[in-house]
Amino acid sequence: MRADPHSHADLDQARTRHLALDLTVDFAARRLHGTATLDLDRPARRLDLDCRGLEIASIADGQGRALAFELGPTDAVLGERLRIDLPVPTDRIVVTYRTGPDATGLMWLTPEQTDGGVHPFVLTQCQAIHARSIAPVQDTPRARITYTARITVPEPLSAVMSAAPGTVSRGDGTRTFVFDMPQPIPPYLLALAAGDLVSRDLGPRCRVFAEPGVIDAAAWEFADAEKMLAAAEELFGPYRWERYDFIVLPPSFPLGGMENPRMTFLTPTLLAGDRSLVGVLAHELAHSWTGNLVSNATNEDFWLNEGWTVWAERRILEHLYGTEEAAQQSILGRHELEETLAERTAEGRVTALTYDQRGLDPDVEFSRIPYEKGFLLVTALERAVGRARFDRFVQAYIAHFAFQSIDTNTFTSFVRMELPEAAAVDLEPWLHRNGLPEDAPRFASQRLAAIESRAHRGELPRGEAFSTTETLVWLAHLPPTVDARKVADALGIDGRSNAEVRTAWLTLAIRSGTTGLEDDLRAHLDHVGRTKLLRPVVKAMGARADLKALAIERFEANRERLHSSTRGALEAALA
Repeated sequence: MRADPHSHADLDQARTRHLALDLTVDFAARRLHGTATLDLDRPARRLDLDCRGLEIASIADGQGRALAFELGPTDAVLGERLRIDLPVPTDRIVVTYRTGPDATGLMWLTPEQTDGGVHPFVLTQCQAIHARSIAPVQDTPRARITYTARITVPEPLSAVMSAAPGTVSRGDGTRTFVFDMPQPIPPYLLALAAGDLVSRDLGPRCRVFAEPGVIDAAAWEFADAEKMLAAAEELFGPYRWERYDFIVLPPSFPLGGMENPRMTFLTPTLLAGDRSLVGVLAHELAHSWTGNLVSNATNEDFWLNEGWTVWAERRILEHLYGTEEAAQQSILGRHELEETLAERTAEGRVTALTYDQRGLDPDVEFSRIPYEKGFLLVTALERAVGRARFDRFVQAYIAHFAFQSIDTNTFTSFVRMELPEAAAVDLEPWLHRNGLPEDAPRFASQRLAAIESRAHRGELPRGEAFSTTETLVWLAHLPPTVDARKVADALGIDGRSNAEVRTAWLTLAIRSGTTGLEDDLRAHLDHVGRTKLLRPVVKAMGARADLKALAIERFEANRERLHSSTRGALEAALA
C-alpha cells in the first residue's frame, strides 16, 4: 500500500532501515557513481523504490546474486518506480548506478561560480522529494533510515555530509571521506557538499564550514551558535544529535537554510555583516527538535515541520534577544502570510494547512502558509493553556514522538489526549479550511505600529536608525508612488550588505516605476540563488514592459546555476 502520495514505495513490502553509500564525485561528468546498499527490516519478495533519472547498471542481493528489476515510465512529479523482484526473500539489496545528467537534487558549480574561483563545487538539496535523484530509496519521510557513506572526491577538495565525519584516506589524486549517521532520518535529510572547504570552531559542539574566503565572515556572523544551542535545550529538551555544525554555501543554494542534521546548509545571503539575519540559523537549529526529531509523515503534513519550527525559532530569539524582537518577527511574518494568502486565493489555490496533494508537485505547493499559519496555530494552542503548561506539553510531545514521522491526525489525537485544556481551539478551520480563523493570534509592537503608520502616509525616516525587521516593515508599507531613490537614501539601503533589505527595496523600486535600475538588477539576479530573494524581483520585473526582457535574459543566463525548484518558481513568476 502506498502511504505517501509523493512516493512509489509500498511500505507493506518492507522498510529500508539502513542505507550504505559508496560514491565517487565526478565533476567532469557532473555525476555521482557507485553503489547503494539497502538493508531491510524484514525479508521481502518484491521491493518498490523511488528513482528520478538514475541510470541503473545492476542490482544484486546480499550474496551477490543478480536480481531482475524494472524501471517504470517517468511520472512528471514522482519520477520512476524501480521494481525489484526477489525470487528468494532477502533483506539486503545492492544497487550499482550513477546519477542522471540533470539530477534535480544535485547542483554542480563551476569554479567561476564559487567564492575562490579555482575549484568546482557540488551540493545537494533533497527536500521535498529529490533524494530519489541521488540514490534509489523509499523517498518518503515515513521510511526513516540510518546511513553510512564513503565519498571520494578529487584532491584537494573536502566533503561534508549530514552525518558524523570519520576517517579520511588518500588515493591516486583523490580523497575518500567516511561518514556515519546513527540516528534514523527521513531521506530528504540526506545531504552532501564537496569543494574547497575550511572550518572554524565556534564552541564545544558547533563548527562552521565555508570556502576560505568566506570563513572569517561566517564565523563572526554566527558567533552566537553555541548560545542558541544552549537556549534551545532549555526550551525543548536535550539535543539528540551530538554536534551542531553548519556550512555556508556558494550563492546558488536555493534556500535560506536547510536543516540537515549535524550539517545545516546556509545561504551566504545571511552574511549581512551585522548579525541581523541570524534568525535563519535559529530556525534551522530549532528543526533539530521540530522536524528532524519529530518529522512530518508526508508533504501533506509539512506544517508539522515548519509551523512548529517557526514557533520554536521565535522562542529561541525571545530567550536570547527579548520579547520585542520575537514580536517584530511575528508581525513581519503575519504580513508575509497575508500576502501569500491573497496571492494563492487569487490563483484559486488551497490555503489550508493540510490538503490532498495527489498529483501535485511539492516544489510548486511550497509557500509561507505552512510556516506562518502553522506558527499561528501553535501560538493559539499556547495562549489557550498558558506558556508554562504548554512548555510541558511541548517537551512531552517531542519525547513521545522522537525519531518518528507523524501525520496531522496523529498530532490532533495527541493534543486532545494530552492537552485537553486547549479544547477551545477549534482545529478544523485551522487545518482544513482556507484563510485564517477570525481569532488568529496577533502581536503588538508600538515601535512597528508607529513605523507602519508613518510608512502608509509616505513619510520617510529622518536620521533614525532601524533594525533589519523595522527596515523591512518600512519598505513593505510604503505606497508604490514614493520616490524609491529617496527611500534608499533615507533608510541607508546602499550602505547595508543585507540581501533581504536589498530585495525589498528593489521590488518597491520596480513597482514604483523607478528607472535606471538595470545595473542593480543584473547584480542581484547574477549573484543571488535564494528563491525567496529572486522570485519577488523577477515577478515585479515581469510586470513591467521595459524590464521583462532583462528578467528573461538573466534567468536564461543563470539557469544552470539555479536549483530546479528555483527555476520552476521563476518560470511561474515570469508566466
